[in-house]
Amino acid sequence: MSSSIGKMSREEFRRQKDLDAARKAGQAPAEVDEEGRDINPHIPQFIAKAPWYLDSGRPSLKHQRKPEDDGKDHVDLGNWRKRGKTAVAATKYRKGACENCGAMSHKANDCLERPRKKGAKWTGKGIAADEVFEDVKGMDSDFQAKRDRWNGYDPSEHKLVQQEFEAIDEARRKRREEEIDQQTSTDMGTAKKLAKREKKTAGSSKDDIDFGSSDEEDDDEDKYAEKANMPGQKIDTDKRITIRNLRIREDRAKYLYNLNPESAYYDPKTRSMREAPDAGTRPEDSQFAGDNFHRSRGDVAKLKQLQLFAWQSEARGNDVHMQANPTVNELQHREYTQKKEKLRDTFKGSILDRYGGAEHFDNVPKELLAGQSEQYTEYSQAGQPLRKGNQLLGSGSK
Repeated sequence: MSSSIGKMSREEFRRQKDLDAARKAGQAPAEVDEEGRDINPHIPQFIAKAPWYLDSGRPSLKHQRKPEDDGKDHVDLGNWRKRGKTAVAATKYRKGACENCGAMSHKANDCLERPRKKGAKWTGKGIAADEVFEDVKGMDSDFQAKRDRWNGYDPSEHKLVQQEFEAIDEARRKRREEEIDQQTSTDMGTAKKLAKREKKTAGSSKDDIDFGSSDEEDDDEDKYAEKANMPGQKIDTDKRITIRNLRIREDRAKYLYNLNPESAYYDPKTRSMREAPDAGTRPEDSQFAGDNFHRSRGDVAKLKQLQLFAWQSEARGNDVHMQANPTVNELQHREYTQKKEKLRDTFKGSILDRYGGAEHFDNVPKELLAGQSEQYTEYSQAGQPLRKGNQLLGSGSK
């Protein structure tokens, strides 16, 4: 089976298919690769055919085998490059060094120091030390070693983290022992907790007692949860955070106002109940009158006016659409409303000028309209006002 079959004519393709069938039946010798080994004729074409970037133009299965050693140096597991080592700093600027810090190990574009107002090239002061790069054999040629993120990591450093946590557990254990020693209360709850803790630790070994502080942590979590046990909050003791719930549990849910299954339908997906659960109760007297009652508040009426104006304008031949261009619709509706109010005032003024009666539109004082007022007033025996509010209405000097 040839690894690279170019464009063949119909006759060549038929001849190739007959040859492959004869090789599979054992009537023709098997195909030989470039190394002189026979190629199994039953191998599928998608396996025997080499990709375009490995195709040598001859039948071969070399692309399916493990590549041989390329002869390059590879980094061993224990070899690693120490980073952060610096040499002795120079006393003056050297040609070809970084213009910012003066180090010879990098250029100004790769400098990690803060950009100076005047670099070391011009001041000659504050020359930084050169970084030392150890030449590990095969580091630059080994693709995996060059990009190894764990290169140079010492696993023994993790022992410091373990020692830190062990010290914290030891301090927590001592604090709990001091609290138990100082505790003189005979409360039944305290006695139950102590007995429960002793029962849990009775069957465990000494090592488990020393390194297991889960019981103490559980007691601390219970203490935090008891303090924060408030309505509308959820305590996550694993993360020790308080999750605030937006719905206070003291409020009744919509679907609990009327338990009759024939009442208003509650949609659990949208959490909405359109109709009122109590159909015979007035909306003003009901605790919940349905979501349709709330949908008539706010700017809903104004939106309906805009939609009605858009429909009427479109019926009269104007190119207005509420959803396509709501800004133009609102501007035209505002202009229409202003012209309508102005025309109404003009028509009203013309009627008053012709027939009169403008004095009836003047506002009557509130005192005369109600017949009484809540303002404190004192009167004399003759009926004259003496004091009105905090103002003294005395007669002038004689």
